Amino acid sequence: MCPIRAGGSVAIAGENGAGTTVVMEEIVRRISKSSHPVTLFVLIPPPSEIWPPSLDENYSFAEELKSEGCSEATVGAVQTFFLTGVAGPWTAERMAALAPFDTVVQLARAMILRKNYPGVDVLTTRSRLLDENLVDAADVDIARRTREAVALRRAAEQNPQLAADPVLLARAEKLQAFFSQPFFVAEPYNKRPGSYVSRADALRGCREILDGRHDDLPVGAFYFTGSIEEIRDGRAPA
Repeated sequence: MCPIRAGGSVAIAGENGAGTTVVMEEIVRRISKSSHPVTLFVLIPPPSEIWPPSLDENYSFAEELKSEGCSEATVGAVQTFFLTGVAGPWTAERMAALAPFDTVVQLARAMILRKNYPGVDVLTTRSRLLDENLVDAADVDIARRTREAVALRRAAEQNPQLAADPVLLARAEKLQAFFSQPFFVAEPYNKRPGSYVSRADALRGCREILDGRHDDLPVGAFYFTGSIEEIRDGRAPA
């Protein structure tokens, strides 16, 4: 849904109570196991007397990073994340200000309240790398279909009178649950082993859910599990 790349820039737009710190820790843990283990996090608090508005831009860090021997997130193996603190929800205008970043991950508290963990909003999270010139066209199509299904489900939640295919709504709910793969950093707290699902397996799982191959499984089977194989091994078909 939201590819990142070594040497790219990522902005995490998190609201209070949306689990931003936990998601950040999990990203660090997973990237540290890759072939590009250098990760730089720049936390940008709201403007104040200590942190003037003129510094509240990612461009201000480029020369400083160069002087310290780091990439400014345009070349090399340094993965740079910018976390901006704001008061209130992330509006469309605020999200538009993050346009310079390759990838923007939005964490919404409303997702947590709906028990969608982690609180990543797939409808507002985006990546300029999700392009047929950069990744497989089939992957782009799966991401599109997934977002359309989730958008329809959300619209149906907001408007119960909306005429929508109940089968597609059920699949969209399973897709949202499928995104709740267990975090490694949460193991000490929930005693549940972390699970890693490759990009290829995650996309395949989304496609199979959309195509109805797992209509026989209840939504609960998809929560905090992992790959489709783990999901099916954990519960016999109904």
